Amino acid sequence: MRLSKVIVIVASLIWETNGGTTDKVTTVSTNDRNVFIRSLPGLRGVRSNVYEVYMEPYLFPIGLRAIVELKSLGEDGNPVDGPRGTLNLEQLPNGVRITGTIKGLSPGLHGFHVHEKGDLTKGCSSAGAHFNPYQVQHGAPNDPLRHVGDLGNIQVGEDGVAQVDGTDHYLTLMGVRGAIGRAIVIHEKEDDLGRGRTEDSLKTGSAGARLACGIIGLA
Repeated sequence: MRLSKVIVIVASLIWETNGGTTDKVTTVSTNDRNVFIRSLPGLRGVRSNVYEVYMEPYLFPIGLRAIVELKSLGEDGNPVDGPRGTLNLEQLPNGVRITGTIKGLSPGLHGFHVHEKGDLTKGCSSAGAHFNPYQVQHGAPNDPLRHVGDLGNIQVGEDGVAQVDGTDHYLTLMGVRGAIGRAIVIHEKEDDLGRGRTEDSLKTGSAGARLACGIIGLA
């Protein structure tokens, strides 16, 4: 029997054994190497048939840190007046904690995403689309299927300042869902979390223009 079929069968058995919970990692030995099978992270109790399969190593370095300097950029990639701030990222066992302060935004909710490229040579527009290695539709941070880069919204106070402090269960700093070397982008509008029933909603959350961005680098 082909290895791919064996993995699918084992993954199905693992899922039944785990009772439909998520965030489970199981190791299967084959040909003196380890195969790691992980059910798709998401809301606990949500049944899914999607799995990640890795050959060794399967390591997310706990305590690994990264930093992002957010700036407003022109089309030439040079800084312009506008929102700016600093975010710190830390790999925890249950996800990535993101903390920091962003200033210069209008009060209310603003879309907040990891984009696929760490390329800001043409401003925030060259950071590409949302980081979406599994090629699924846009969604909310707690949806069982979503872009890896879908971090939802940040809340900006009347003083134009957002104090960010949250943990995303799905994003990692390294690996298939790794954020290092990619970009965080702050958007003009609220992210509708894919509920807008339009094509743009299912791609970007209809969050509008990119106001500030920065490359995620190791701290």
